[in-house]
Amino acid sequence: MIEGKYRFAFSVLLMSLCIFSVFVPIVTARDAFAPSWLKEGVYVKYVGSEGEAGVFDVTDSRFEGINYIQRSQQFDTVYYSKVIFMWKCVSVNATMAKIQITFDCIDDSDYVLSRSGDVFVDLYTRAVYNVEGVFLGTTHLWAPADPRDGQEITVWASDFETITIPASINDMTWTTTIQGKQDCFWVLGENLTINGQPNIRLSIVYDLNTGLGVESAFSWDPLLAAVGVSTCVFTRSIDNPSVFSDTNIDLGPARSVINWQQMLPYVALVSAIILVAVALIVKRMRKKN
Repeated sequence: MIEGKYRFAFSVLLMSLCIFSVFVPIVTARDAFAPSWLKEGVYVKYVGSEGEAGVFDVTDSRFEGINYIQRSQQFDTVYYSKVIFMWKCVSVNATMAKIQITFDCIDDSDYVLSRSGDVFVDLYTRAVYNVEGVFLGTTHLWAPADPRDGQEITVWASDFETITIPASINDMTWTTTIQGKQDCFWVLGENLTINGQPNIRLSIVYDLNTGLGVESAFSWDPLLAAVGVSTCVFTRSIDNPSVFSDTNIDLGPARSVINWQQMLPYVALVSAIILVAVALIVKRMRKKN
């Protein structure tokens, strides 16, 4: 039993902790929720400097559906001095978004390889389908926002397999974007086997607040496969310091020197202790009077 003289202090402390716990966020990846920013009209543009891309003919039956992943030896290679990849949401309903894709390579002789097309993306699973309704894979150009460090992020899911990679996040994980410095998390998978294809590497940096991919080699993503691109190495240069070139999606507040999200639990505890101390002083002064 709690003695009477401590009961009041205990009650105030418990109440304070309950109140502050409401304001301290519990950070979990929102796997079960569609991204709130995926609305009609939003777009993302990536620009890379000198590199190469693996390309294939989407009308060739050898690459139908997810078969493109097993045909890496049959791709053509395109070398370029500049590459532009852009996707835009042209319509969205309760479960699916229609995404328009454009992909352009330019070489030093101004030769342009231009591809474009549409896909449908499940808002909740990130499953991608072409306009004929054929499954192309799971996009990893965005992921659930605000994961915990070490939380498994799904980068591929089909009827036969699910591939997950742990998220890596700490105070030093951030990047510079067109909207300023943003806190990020990193997903790195080495020597993955997807749909029977071994030695696949996925390395993606995501904006922490939105889960939007801001840095990547852009390998084996079905949004690219829909227009006949298997892999595309995006590189930076002095003139192109960030491949994340443009978007109208709000990435949230810029990175703060102080990580207030981690500080909040400690602030809440100290504040609760101060409240208890003030309450005890006020009670004692009342008794004296």
